[in-house]
Amino acid sequence: MSRFVTVFLSSVIAMAVIGFFVGIGAGVPKPDGVNESTLVELPSSESAVADAKLIPALSYAEIASTSMGPTKAWQATPQSLPQPEFDLYTKIEPSESEKEASSKLRASRRAYNGAPPIIPHPVENTNDAACYACHSGGVKLAGLKASVMSHAYLANCVQCHAPMAPAPFQSIDATVETTFVGLPAPKEGKRAYKGAPPTIPHSRWMRENCNACHGGPHGWAGMESTHPWRTNCVQCHAPSATLDQMPESEVVPMLPPLDVVTAKVGAGTPQ
Repeated sequence: MSRFVTVFLSSVIAMAVIGFFVGIGAGVPKPDGVNESTLVELPSSESAVADAKLIPALSYAEIASTSMGPTKAWQATPQSLPQPEFDLYTKIEPSESEKEASSKLRASRRAYNGAPPIIPHPVENTNDAACYACHSGGVKLAGLKASVMSHAYLANCVQCHAPMAPAPFQSIDATVETTFVGLPAPKEGKRAYKGAPPTIPHSRWMRENCNACHGGPHGWAGMESTHPWRTNCVQCHAPSATLDQMPESEVVPMLPPLDVVTAKVGAGTPQ
């Protein structure tokens, strides 16, 4: 009996060993009707590549010049958009008539001289990022030109710039009668002598970017600088001695005073 058990177990072990090596040699069994995965080997012909469900991986250096998906025709679209060319050294001859027209248009968008201009278009369902997208560099679209921001980026545009009324209320007359009359807008700065650089006739508060009105292709007609290649305007044009003068208390204008609260420390309070 023990001899029979020994022979039987030896046969089972031998068959297991033979089956192991035969299985390794034959590979993984594949069901009928299933093709090899394209991850293993990509087809060699172009037609077969087009029919493949997997896209071969690309190196990072090849991504920039590779067409992605059905938007292949759109890749050339941004390149065909007309880009405004501005020559810094083109001779500019300011026009008094254009300057007067620009001044009247600027005044029509403000409650008084120096006030933040209103927003002449709806701003519903948008955010400040959309404002910066057009007004940071002066985008031109459909014959309209977005004015360039004259100050640094701030967190809430509608805090100072009043938007249009929402669509359901645009037909309502919301005008308010007032007797307030602002000071007239200055037309030009004063000169120390004939041929000297004129002073800046307005405050530079929230108007740090001079090119927003006076330089580049986005400036106001008639107000362009004749030397836009200069990068430091206040090097020659002196700011107003009265409009830009800090008060004696050295408190920043338009900001509330800082109240410092002092508290007595008790005997058992750690200092």
